[in-house]
Parts: sequence; C-alpha cells; structure tokens
Amino acid sequence: QGAFTFISMNQRICLQSWAPLRSIAHSKGEMVSSLLFGETCTVLSSDGEWLHVRVDHDGYLGWIPDLYLSELRGVVVDGWQMVREVGAFFLGEDGDVIALSPGSRIPGERVSIEGRVYYYRSGKFLVAGAAAAAKAFLNTPYLWGGRSIWGIDCSGLVQAVGKVMDVAMPRDAYQQAMVGKSCLWEQRRPGMLAYFSNADGKVVHVGILLDDDLIIHAYGKVRIDKLTAQGIVNATSGALTHKLCDLRFWPEELS
Repeated sequence: QGAFTFISMNQRICLQSWAPLRSIAHSKGEMVSSLLFGETCTVLSSDGEWLHVRVDHDGYLGWIPDLYLSELRGVVVDGWQMVREVGAFFLGEDGDVIALSPGSRIPGERVSIEGRVYYYRSGKFLVAGAAAAAKAFLNTPYLWGGRSIWGIDCSGLVQAVGKVMDVAMPRDAYQQAMVGKSCLWEQRRPGMLAYFSNADGKVVHVGILLDDDLIIHAYGKVRIDKLTAQGIVNATSGALTHKLCDLRFWPEELS
C-alpha cells in the first residue's frame, strides 16, 4: 500500500494540514469528511470555484474549493510514506510550518510546495496496535466529518487508526460495520471494533475496545467509557449512551 500512481489530469492533492469536504458547493454546507496532507481526490465536476470530488482512498463524495487543492498534472508519485506520529510537521526554510496529523502521506524528508522547501520533523511514534494508536487521539474534540488530531468523529477515529496500521477502512460507521468478521461478546478482545445502532437498527456509532470492559470512542471528544453487553456506559454520568449491536475484527484479521 506504500506506492500509488496518479495518471488522471482530473486528480488533485491536498498539500495543507487538512481541508474540509462539504455536502454542497458552499462554505455553509455540512462538512461530511476531510482530506489530510498528501491525500488525493478525483474531480467529477465544478461549480465556480468549487469542485465536486471523489476521495481516492475511500470513494467518498463531496465539494471542496479549488484553492484547497493542487494539481498533479499526470505526475507519477511512488513510495509516499504514511505519517504514524503525533506532533509531526513540515518546517519551511522561512519558518513556515505545516502540521501533520497521523494518517497523512508524505513524499519523504523534503518537499517543495509553491516554490518553498519544507523539511520533515518527526513527532511521537504511535505504538503498534489499534487500542494504543487510538489513545494518541484521546481528548481530541469531536468534529462531524473530522479525521485529524484537531477534530474527529467516531468513524474518522477508526479510519485514522486503520490508516496508521495500513488497514483501509470505509468512511462511515455503517459502511465500516460491513467489513471484518463479526464475533460474539465472549470473543471480544482489546483492539477490536464495537458498533452501535439507533432505534431503527441503523449503525450510527463505532469505537475501539481497550480491554474487556473499556472502549475509546469520539463522543463530545475522544474519550474512554465503560462497555457492557448492552452498550456504552458514560464514565461520568453512568448513563447508557449507545446500544451495542455488533463486535467485529479488523478486516485484515480475516486472513
């Protein structure tokens, strides 16, 4: 999964810390997802300064201003590396800084953007394993459509953790609930995924098990709460906030 090739004249790349993807071609539109540094998308159509794009790594659709993206012009890029560190950034020769969230992609230790040269500065390496990686996002504010260390939603947390482990996950919780092998409550173990449904039975929330009775998830912020066979019990209020509907292994555990 380390190398990928860009061949379409319609592809764009995000070369800033992150960029919001919206439901409509307007800055007041709902933010449905976001792009991190080094992630690419394919332009499907345009409406003035806004581009309707499909995110290349997960197929998500949305609108984004053209000025947030850079053209690839058919360039082949091989060997881009995943950022697996908290606190990493690019430092420009003029002191300019581009912060990098875990899950971003970089071409190497040096990159040139709009004539400026930037050098990679590493942060704290994420400990291997889903539970440990998720802890790196602890207390990150909840942000609908967020996928970064500065703001994240429940499925964004799972997708970000998957990226640093080289596991491709869909964007939304209900999509994530269709991959990986389902298991029984008695088979649960740290690092696996737990899904939660609303009154209509639709999956609307997801979290990652830390151990047999604790879960880390994005709810107000990335937090740790108690997990029971019924669902999530808020550690502060003691209230049952989410109804458990499924437990699943990560997709790579199917092999």
